[in-house]
Amino acid sequence: MKKCTFLFGLLGAVLLTSCSLGTVDSDYSPQLQITSLTLNGVAQTTLPDTLNVGDVLQISCLANGVSKPLTAIQIANDTIYSNLSFVDISSLNPAILNRSNPSKGYFVLDGLNIYTFGFSVQYKATKANKDGANLLFVVNSTSQYSPRKYLMKLCAK
Repeated sequence: MKKCTFLFGLLGAVLLTSCSLGTVDSDYSPQLQITSLTLNGVAQTTLPDTLNVGDVLQISCLANGVSKPLTAIQIANDTIYSNLSFVDISSLNPAILNRSNPSKGYFVLDGLNIYTFGFSVQYKATKANKDGANLLFVVNSTSQYSPRKYLMKLCAK
């Protein structure tokens, strides 16, 4: 009986030590959170179904690399139907601005060890479209599950 108990104890010890209990899988895809929306200066709780031509939708976002540093963020739109601009772009860290191209919606964060990045985008509907104009957010990090894409369809009348 003692031999059987000893063998099961030894087997249990081998099984427990073969597991890597100290390491946690922390390679998550980057995330994007909308922190606030305003339509023509009025706060919104949800994304509007339809915009009128000339409406300005301000979207405040927070990109999060979760456990990995962010490397780049890109925001793209259908230029036929809308214009994009960024709010308070001059308040960004000069290290980000020197490497980025905000007029093209591209922010380079690689090598800066930044895990979260907040920004505000102003989307202005310039032409009516019933099928919806694309507004694409791409968040990159050093994660193997990167990039992460978020697509919004915004209709205008």
